[in-house]
Amino acid sequence: MKRKRQSRRNGQKTKTKPLRNRTHKFVAGLLSAVIPGLGHIYLRLYMRGLTFMLLVLLDLSALLYFSSIGIQINVPLLILLALFIPVIYFYNVFDVLQSADWVMMRRRRAATQGNMDKPITSERAIGEAFMAWERGISFGLLLIIGGGLMVLFFRKPRWFQEILAVYGGYVFAGLLIIGGLILFGREIWVMLRKKKV
Repeated sequence: MKRKRQSRRNGQKTKTKPLRNRTHKFVAGLLSAVIPGLGHIYLRLYMRGLTFMLLVLLDLSALLYFSSIGIQINVPLLILLALFIPVIYFYNVFDVLQSADWVMMRRRRAATQGNMDKPITSERAIGEAFMAWERGISFGLLLIIGGGLMVLFFRKPRWFQEILAVYGGYVFAGLLIIGGLILFGREIWVMLRKKKV
């Protein structure tokens, strides 16, 4: 009897436990719906999760700051800051669902092939493009600038209020122009690279 069982075990291939893609995706989406960024942390995308948490906290603190100070603040800025909250929230949920698919694809491929150290070249290019913004000093600069702004919003120094009252509109317009130029330059760069290839 024991020999028959052993021969059956030796004859059959070892079955791996299937990864539960939908369960992980649902849990990550639910966590992101409860607290923005938490689903990314669940998927082990720590920097992206912390970025979403920082963006929501920074937007909330800016909204509270601008609504509580005594200077003449224009209402469109408050409306814009209030509209950023659902935009960040829904983009966070969308991004965590897309990231869950990508992470589960990587885990499934690693479980079937047995080696995560040697990704396929096309997968490597997709992965590097997917996680490129999490490398380098940009994330550290985001944390430093975001933390500094939160300190200014909560401490409410008089000089900061005066600067915002006098130059706030110009700074905001300048930031929008710079952002537009960066996006425009990036699109031109992509178009030139496609023409060369």
